[in-house]
Amino acid sequence: MNKSLSKEQLNELKPYFLDRLKELLQIPSTYDETSIREGAPYGENIQKALEYALSLGEKEGFSVKDIDGYAGHIEWGKGEELIGILGHLDVVPAGEGWTNGPFDPVVKEGKLFARGAQDDKGPVMAAFLAMKWLKDIGVEPQKRVRLILGTDEERNWGCMKHYFAKEEMPKVGFSPDAQFPVIHAEKGLLDLDVTKNLDMDQSHATAQLLHLQGGERLNMVPYRAQASLKWEGEGDPISLFEDFIQQTPYDGKADMDGDQLHITLTGKSAHAMEPNNGHNAFLGITSFLKELPFSNSILSVLYWIEEAFQSSRGEGLGIACEDNVSGPLTVNVGTAVLKDGDLTLGLNIRYPVTKDFQEWFQIFESNMNDHEARIHVIEHLEAIHMAKDHPFVEKLLDIYNRNANEQAEPLAIGGATYARALNQGVAYGAMFSHSPDTAHNADEHILIEDLMEAAYIYAEAIYELITT
Repeated sequence: MNKSLSKEQLNELKPYFLDRLKELLQIPSTYDETSIREGAPYGENIQKALEYALSLGEKEGFSVKDIDGYAGHIEWGKGEELIGILGHLDVVPAGEGWTNGPFDPVVKEGKLFARGAQDDKGPVMAAFLAMKWLKDIGVEPQKRVRLILGTDEERNWGCMKHYFAKEEMPKVGFSPDAQFPVIHAEKGLLDLDVTKNLDMDQSHATAQLLHLQGGERLNMVPYRAQASLKWEGEGDPISLFEDFIQQTPYDGKADMDGDQLHITLTGKSAHAMEPNNGHNAFLGITSFLKELPFSNSILSVLYWIEEAFQSSRGEGLGIACEDNVSGPLTVNVGTAVLKDGDLTLGLNIRYPVTKDFQEWFQIFESNMNDHEARIHVIEHLEAIHMAKDHPFVEKLLDIYNRNANEQAEPLAIGGATYARALNQGVAYGAMFSHSPDTAHNADEHILIEDLMEAAYIYAEAIYELITT
């Protein structure tokens, strides 16, 4: 540790840090196609968040640059070599179930609540605080460090593609969008749609499906799902639904409007990298619907969904696999919509770093063909894997272990961070092993002391990287 780097001195900046972070969190920077314009390729609010961050960097005396509204950077230092820190300012939709407004930051019991507090505005601002502090205390960098700010991480990373088509690639870098000690491997990631045609001739069935949809994003476990059906059967379908709710982890409501039954089911949202942390509302509603007297063609699809997707590990698809580096393959049904007789499921599949993509994907394709389901690949991100003994990994790990008084080893995750956008990159914090994982959830929050500790670790890392 450099003796000039005092945690007490850094903590004097906590009020400044929290005020600036709250201002950033108040901007609802979700993708909004209705407000896209030149200079705001992902919508007005995302552009406001980028403008805020760059303006803050400029006020603090850093060099800043806006790359056509797709991304930007805050740079400090001099020299040929460039160190990158990559984070994102866009957030997932707020969703429902919040105790307070998702974009009205609240501090309670040492926790900062807001959408983006953990993913990823809080960690981005911790990295910015580290840069500001080092600059304020007079550190003279021999290299350049660049805080690169993306704005489309939660969708398809178009921001990074645009940025690196125009800007320099750092020699090495890290993304503060995961956890400590250091993430040296990230699973491969596949986003795709699977579409299956439904025979909507239900004239002889006493339950007739009219509407079915659930979820908002492929990388989120759906919190809500809805269905409508025409009911001509015997008994009370509302009682059947209430019995289902009593026996499952779901909640919801059902109403009759004439001969039509309208159902809303709520589950628990979670990040798609571990679907088992949530309760998938779409899979819940299809589990209920398959017990109703639909036509055989509708029931066959509902049972297929149950068989194929109820397990998040891919057993029902024949693609289950795992490795010792990154763990099991995971499958999340993130979105679903029935339109014009076609049921389209949006899937997020994350596969182990040592497994060959084509090997398991061919099995998946064959399974879908057997069930007459069409596949449309949206995006494929290959796995990344930096050796544990790489000098950059060892340096970051040593800095963490010194501060945490641990002997931790590098980790692998199912998440996707901007480390993938680098030629040589890892994820580094800002979460600790004790930190609650609330990303993408209602009441997303982060421990303020964790952010300050992360900022100190980042300061040490930046110091060692740019002064040697």
